[in-house]
Amino acid sequence: MDDEDVRDIEDLNREVTGRVHSIDSFTAVDGAGIRLIAFLQGCKKRCVFCCNVDSTDAAAFAPHASCGDPRHAGMEMTANALLEKLQRNIGYYRNGGGITLSGGECLLQSDFVEAVARGARAMGLTTTLDTASYGDEAMWNRVLPLVDEVLLCVKSPRRVRYRAITGSLGDDEYECMRAFLSSCEKHRTPTWLRFVLMTDEDERFAAYKTDDEDELLALARLAKSHANVRGIELLPYHQFGVYKFAELGLPYKLEGMRSPTMEEIDRARAFIESQGVVVLC
Repeated sequence: MDDEDVRDIEDLNREVTGRVHSIDSFTAVDGAGIRLIAFLQGCKKRCVFCCNVDSTDAAAFAPHASCGDPRHAGMEMTANALLEKLQRNIGYYRNGGGITLSGGECLLQSDFVEAVARGARAMGLTTTLDTASYGDEAMWNRVLPLVDEVLLCVKSPRRVRYRAITGSLGDDEYECMRAFLSSCEKHRTPTWLRFVLMTDEDERFAAYKTDDEDELLALARLAKSHANVRGIELLPYHQFGVYKFAELGLPYKLEGMRSPTMEEIDRARAFIESQGVVVLC
């Protein structure tokens, strides 16, 4: 790529701004190689297990939120400014590394995502989306050709449980997740399904449990029905984000839920693998 092409990309990115919650410059998770992760501000879902609730829309209207607190509004940043952070440490990100755009829900800011992904590709770096899906086919047709990998949090492969976990009132968000996965397949974008494993005998959590055989079978079938899906990443439920709900004065619906034991994790993994699906834990 010559200097004129680089200048064109810089001009394209200069006016595209986004709201960024926080940035982790060096990580070896959420994508291949060494990566910079940008957590974008804003998410319309109200997931019961959210560990970044301070990066969602809920945070801006929480009882203890302060309008002047940048955690609730995000830092305004141009795509170029974020790409400059990549450029400073580009030696670490080469050989398959790059940038991961997470959240919140990164696809709420699709113009910003598109500009950053385009710039990263021009630098010879990869772009990974860590998303629960948002948007429509027109948006995905713009963004996905610039994306090297998708980490899709499916919440649940079944409508009723999906709605319970995300707090959605209708099926639109569930249908969006399914349509986005199909779009990833159309664009041949390598995709991992991320799935939070929740189990507890307490009846208070019956609507949210995701470790029963019917749930895991539906998850495996979802993975096998799309040729671009490389496998499933099991994420055992944890309580790392509970304190953020407390700080914001937001109710935490899973208060008291325990994390899965290693035996329960191994059992879920073995069942999914028995269906012919690769599993990461």
